[in-house]
Amino acid sequence: MNRRLFLLFAWLCLASLPVKAATTDWVSVTGGAVRLLAAGPMEGGTYRAGLEFSLDPGWHTYWRYPGEAGVPPTFDFSGSQNLATADVRYPAPGRYNDGFSTSIVYDQNVVLPILVTPKDPQAPVRLKASLFFGICKDICVPGDGEFDLALAPMDHEDKVSAMLIDRDLALVPQTVEGPASGIVSITSEPGKNAPVLKITANVDPDTSEPGLFAEGPEGSYIGVPALQSRNGSTAVWTLSANGLARTDEGSMLTLVLVDGDKAVESRHPLSADLLN
Repeated sequence: MNRRLFLLFAWLCLASLPVKAATTDWVSVTGGAVRLLAAGPMEGGTYRAGLEFSLDPGWHTYWRYPGEAGVPPTFDFSGSQNLATADVRYPAPGRYNDGFSTSIVYDQNVVLPILVTPKDPQAPVRLKASLFFGICKDICVPGDGEFDLALAPMDHEDKVSAMLIDRDLALVPQTVEGPASGIVSITSEPGKNAPVLKITANVDPDTSEPGLFAEGPEGSYIGVPALQSRNGSTAVWTLSANGLARTDEGSMLTLVLVDGDKAVESRHPLSADLLN
C-alpha cells in the first residue's frame, strides 16, 4: 500500500473516533505542504512527534544527505521550552535520477519521526521547530516553516498521528554492526580523480532491486553508490571516494542497505591505505 492510500485508509478508519488533535496547521510550500504532529502522552520518557511532508505528484524532498544534488532538511529547536533533546529519525529513502545526477529522496507522503525528551518529565514541552528544506520537480525551490506544538504528560492519544508516526518509525533503518549489516567487504581500486570503493553485500535473492546509500563524515560531498553487478544473493556497488572527508588516519563511511522490507545502517572505518 503506498503512502497516499495508507493516509486515506487511516482517516477513513479513525475519523469518527473521539481523539484530541495533536497537529499544527499545514504550512503550504511549492509542491506540497508540511505539518508537525504528535502521537500523544509520553512513553518510556519520550514523546513521539514527527514532521509530515505531503508532496504533490512528481515532487520530492531529500534524505539527511541528499546525494549528488539537493538540499537536506535542517532543523532548529532552539525556541522550544523544557526540551532536553529532539532526535530526528529518517526512514529508508529512495533514489532519483534526473539524467544528470542521482539524489537520495522521499516522495508522496513521509513522516520524519522526532523522539522528544523533556528536561522535566512532569512539565509540558513546548516544541517549536524551524524547518528549511529543498523540494524539487522540474525545478528546485526552497521550503521552510515554523511549527509550535504543546506536549503534555496527560495528553490523550491521537490515533491518526500515532499511526502515521509509527508507520515511518518502523521504516527507519536499524543500526547494526558486523555480519548483520549485510556488508561483506569494502575494497578499492584506482579511479580517475580518486580511488573507487567496491562495496560487496549479501542481499535477499528474491529482492528485485536492493538499494545502497552512503554518507561520509561532516564536510563530505560524495555520490550515490552505483549497482554494478548482482548474482543471486551477492550485489556489488561502486562509489568514488572523491569528496570524502578524511584525516591522515583515513575516514568513516556510513552505509544504509535497503533490501526489500529490511533496511539496516552500519558504520565502516576506511584506512588511509584504502583511500590512497
